[in-house]
Formats: sequence, structure tokens, C-alpha cells
Amino acid sequence: MSVAQLDSATAVIEEVALGDVLLVADRFRGITADDRAFTVSGLVAALRGGRWRESDRPLTVRLGQGVTRHDLDYVEHVALVHAPAGLRVSGPVDEPAPRHQVHKYQHSNVLLANLIRESETEFRADLRIHGDNELLLDHQTGEHVQGIVIVEAVRQLFLGAFELEYGRRWPEQHFYIVWNSIELEFKSFLFPLPASLHAVLTPVAVTDPAKLEFAIEVDVRQLDRSVATTRITYAALPNERISQIERHKAAKAIAAYLGAVA
Repeated sequence: MSVAQLDSATAVIEEVALGDVLLVADRFRGITADDRAFTVSGLVAALRGGRWRESDRPLTVRLGQGVTRHDLDYVEHVALVHAPAGLRVSGPVDEPAPRHQVHKYQHSNVLLANLIRESETEFRADLRIHGDNELLLDHQTGEHVQGIVIVEAVRQLFLGAFELEYGRRWPEQHFYIVWNSIELEFKSFLFPLPASLHAVLTPVAVTDPAKLEFAIEVDVRQLDRSVATTRITYAALPNERISQIERHKAAKAIAAYLGAVA
């Protein structure tokens, strides 16, 4: 996001119903600088501290990023005692996209949910950031989500789009995806709130399964606004072919390095 975009940004604070709060995973505690936002631990502490004990209106919890079913079970358990008027949860706890679509072994590292094919060339998914995602384990800066998370979410989307539209055409073949280029523009901050990704996939060369080539454009949206756009070109090659190419190049690189330091 450019300095100009930062300077021109205006704060629009919509009226929030009394008793509505935002709930995010503990990892996103930066956004709790706003007193309407809570981490799971923070909401539990506020409930036990009596913040809603005398309220005659139910507490509505609107889910942001990273909240698991395990977290909600605990919050609801505490609310039974400390929020007598009740607790309502707004928003789903989404299941991660399947491993065979996004190529991630650990569910905590899957950044997409509800990945669907809208047409032969159009795909969409919801952003789903687990609090223990591999890209967040070192530190989380400020209130926004780090830009590298957007890059990885886009990567998972183009993998999923490929699998949904082309991978199934050759189900016996295992493809290896190779990036060729990426153009990325950040338009605003991405916050740990619901967001979605919208993609248009353009086949460049798809007649020969020995090398398939594509371009994909992805728009990352939050609260009906674009926060980032990308254009990526990539190729899909049979695993055995790319393994041969990679082994050959690795051997040349090792030989060059050892020769240089001998």
C-alpha cells in the first residue's frame, strides 16, 4: 500500500449494536486496541470480570480470524455463568480446504475455506487464518495481517483452481506447480476479519499435459473493498519431469559451488 493510499484513507466507523463484540484468536491481540475487539483469552477474562453479568441483553460475538470450535466451546461454557442474558455467535467456524486442493499437510497452515469453482475460469474462497499458521509463529506486527499471508493465500488459491479445473482431467498424474512470475499490489491493510479471494484463471497452453501453462488474477476483498490484487503466471509439469530437471540443476549448482570454494 502506497503512502498516498495511507494518507487518503478515511476512518469509517459504522454503528455497532450494543453488546456486539469482535472475537479473534489470541495471535491477533493487536486489534484489541479497539475496545469492541477481544481475543479468546481477553473475552474469557472480561466475562469472568463481570462485564456482562448485569446486562439484560444477550452478548453477540462476531467471529474474526483464527477462532476455532474448541475456542468457542470454552467461551460458551464461561458465558453460561457470567453472561446470564445469553451469548450469540455470529459467523461460521469454517473447515479448511482439502489437502489435495491446497497442497498443505497441516490444517493450521491452510488459508482457504469454501473453495468453489464458479465457472470454468472463475473461482472463489474465503480466507481462513488459523492462529498457529506457520507464517504467524514468529511475530505479528500491529493490528493488520502480514502481507506474506496474502501471498500464501493466493498461492493456495491458484493451486486449488488448477486442481478443480485441470488436475481432475488427468487424475492418474501428479503435477508439480512452478511459478513463472508474480505481480502484487497492496491497496489497503488486511485485518483479522472475514475476507474472500476471487480469481480468474486463464489457460495459456493446456493441450499437452507434459507442460500446462496458466495466468491467474486474484482479488483479495474485505468488507466489499479490494485490499490486494495479484497476477501470477505458472506452469504445471508432471512430477517425474520436474524432478529430473531439478536434480540436474541442483547437481550443477553444487558442482559450481564446490569448484568455486576449492
